[in-house]
Amino acid sequence: MSTVIMGACWPLGGMSPAQKAVLISLADQSNDDGYCWPSIKTISVRTCLSERAVQGAIRWLCEAGVLRSSERSGTSTVYQITPAAYAPPQEMHPAANAPQGAANAPPPPQMLHPTPAADAPHPRRSCTQTISEPSMNLKPKKVPRESAQSFEVPDWINRQHWDAWHSCLKRKKATAEQKQLAVDKLAAWRDEGVDYAKALESAAIAGWQGLFKPDVAGGARQRGAPNQNKHAAAHAALFEGVMNG
Repeated sequence: MSTVIMGACWPLGGMSPAQKAVLISLADQSNDDGYCWPSIKTISVRTCLSERAVQGAIRWLCEAGVLRSSERSGTSTVYQITPAAYAPPQEMHPAANAPQGAANAPPPPQMLHPTPAADAPHPRRSCTQTISEPSMNLKPKKVPRESAQSFEVPDWINRQHWDAWHSCLKRKKATAEQKQLAVDKLAAWRDEGVDYAKALESAAIAGWQGLFKPDVAGGARQRGAPNQNKHAAAHAALFEGVMNG
């Protein structure tokens, strides 16, 4: 920043607040010779003005002689601040037959178009917010949950029967701990000499939620089912009595 250029720009009057803000922003970035080359977007962020308002203020400053602009091919525009050449274009001299006191009338206000450019910064963003700063309105991204580790089925278990059992509605939500308890139960039956494979097959066919130890005859006992051998013997005795009578 050049203190000489800045000190010469502060006392200048006869301009709108937007024009003065753009001039001070340029002076703050200029060197001792009054040269600077900020972009329109940078000036817009520093002054909290729309890019269209910044462009209109620069045109007015150039017409007033306090600013010169020149475009460099392939690069940004270079500005030179010339406070000594300042001559406000809106300063009017009254005619000879003008009524007394008209010479002291203030200059007409400058009409600025508030419509921002298409890529102008959002009006709710702070003046000091840099262009690369992310918007505060963005929602944080959701972190995906870690998938649960797959349960390893032992080799001695029929995988087809195991998958069919866990495809049942009552068994689909079984956790890894519950699956391990089922494996431990089948392993205990295997050590006892029980037909554990038959128990798993029966559970898969019937769609049970749990495992049931097969009976002595080798068939899987259904949950809540009566003892078929006991009832079969009673029916046989009753049938024999009827026939002999």
